[in-house]
Amino acid sequence: MLKRMILTGAVEFMAFGLLSGAFVVWAVALAPLR
Repeated sequence: MLKRMILTGAVEFMAFGLLSGAFVVWAVALAPLR
């Protein structure tokens, strides 16, 4: 049970990291256009 909780937390953390990373890349790519 604890292992599943840790695994779910790791997956959510990884998804959040990918999402925030994509947002940062998108913001940096659009910065010169402003």
